[in-house]
Amino acid sequence: MAVATNNIANADNVNYTAKSANQATRINGGVGTGVDVIGIGSNVDANLVRSIVGATSTNAAAQTFLDYIQALSNSLGSLSSDGAGDTLATHLSSLESTLDELATTPESATLKGQAVTDLEDAAATLRASSDEVQTLRGNADDAIADAVDTVNDALHQIDALNESIARAQAAGKSTADLEDQRNAALQTVAEQLDISYFTDSTGAMKVYTASGQVLVGAEVHELSFTAAGTVNAGSTYPGTLSGITVNGQDITKSIGSGNIAALATLRDTTLPEVQGELDDLAASLRDTINAIANQGSAAPPPNTLTGSESFAATDSLSASGTLRVAVTDADGKVVSTQDIPLAGYATVGDLVADLDAIPGLSASLDADGHLVLAADSAANGVAVAGGTIGGENFSGTFGLNDVLVGSGASDLTVKADLAANSTRFPVGAMSTSGTLAAGDVAVSTGSGTLAQSMADAMRKADLADAAGDLVGKVGSALSSAKTYAGSAETGLTTLIDSFSSKYGVNVDEETALISQLENSYSASAQVISAVKAMFEDLLQAVR
Repeated sequence: MAVATNNIANADNVNYTAKSANQATRINGGVGTGVDVIGIGSNVDANLVRSIVGATSTNAAAQTFLDYIQALSNSLGSLSSDGAGDTLATHLSSLESTLDELATTPESATLKGQAVTDLEDAAATLRASSDEVQTLRGNADDAIADAVDTVNDALHQIDALNESIARAQAAGKSTADLEDQRNAALQTVAEQLDISYFTDSTGAMKVYTASGQVLVGAEVHELSFTAAGTVNAGSTYPGTLSGITVNGQDITKSIGSGNIAALATLRDTTLPEVQGELDDLAASLRDTINAIANQGSAAPPPNTLTGSESFAATDSLSASGTLRVAVTDADGKVVSTQDIPLAGYATVGDLVADLDAIPGLSASLDADGHLVLAADSAANGVAVAGGTIGGENFSGTFGLNDVLVGSGASDLTVKADLAANSTRFPVGAMSTSGTLAAGDVAVSTGSGTLAQSMADAMRKADLADAAGDLVGKVGSALSSAKTYAGSAETGLTTLIDSFSSKYGVNVDEETALISQLENSYSASAQVISAVKAMFEDLLQAVR
């Protein structure tokens, strides 16, 4: 009766299996005198438990992957839409329209300002998307640390229960409840990573990783992991991010299922691939705009041109063609000018020295290796055109008229001097024909050719569609993740339901058993009472 009562008390405990009292008839002098409870146990199908352990790992991985892909899909919604809202697609579309208008009125300061704003908005959207991806990677890294702690705690529980079970088994006592607790701890480990295990003759359970590393043997072998303080686009595994180790051996790539496997895949493969596509998109936008911008000049030219590419004075130089450099007044008219054949220069330092010798111009490499060309008079400006270095023109090689700077989506931004003064948007044209004399117009507002070329190049690059393709790819991955997670959950639920139907507590049956036992005790009590009365009557008759 105590067993049945305990079963009912644990009916809601998913890790509890219904127990039964094993009975044996008591024989005295060849006569049955009652029954003894010789043990309490439950006969659980070990193969079914093993199937549940494997399905638990599969389901945990599937659900974790789905959660992160859903969050990724939500965060990338700012990249593409149906044409409405604050998205990368709308910012790029707006920029194309602005450049079309600027092509017809290249002198418009208002349109130059709008073009810079559109570029800033597009860059900000890419940075935000990159930040979201890296936040998810950071979350995954933190979650791995939590998962490792969970596994280690469960491993110690299994080890402690192993000792209790071995002692109880040696003493001939029931181990059923202890085995339920150990199976629950085993399920906890299986949720985090795929494992194998067996039970030895003493009743102790040995647990291994899927690749054969001992986790619980004669002692516990803990997982080790160091969470990263910060995760960014430059964080990689292997490299700056920690792997999961056992006894100093990295097992990260051998973990095939469970929560940790999904988190590691997300952190090290899935999300970095998305970051790579964001970086490609950012680089395409940057290079498309900059390639054309470096063919032009601000009108009027700025007082200083600072490159965005870094060089050392000793860097070799393989150049050709003729570089034209002009120092102009506020109206873009020549103050001084010089045409420099580039073929004879061996190093960057040699060229910089000759540029610095041009009247009215100072040239140098700053602390970061950026080429700086500055008109000596604050009232004057500087412009360059022509020359070829490594397949690019001189301005493009040094990034003197770059519009966008940054290595990828994480740091893409409008160049600082242009962001501060949008009139420096380089859609003006510097004269490259004939010779220039003092007072000639070196830089005009242009015909609008460069602005139109930018708009056309953006359309040809299909940048807005590329953003939509990335969102679509993540959406497709989300759909697949939902399907797989649903299948994994169904598989696990089916196994658990089968287990529960075989070994779970049926409250109705246990209640009926208690009632049956109560009736049996009552009937036995009545028999004993009748026998006692008869015995007393017999004694009275003898007296």
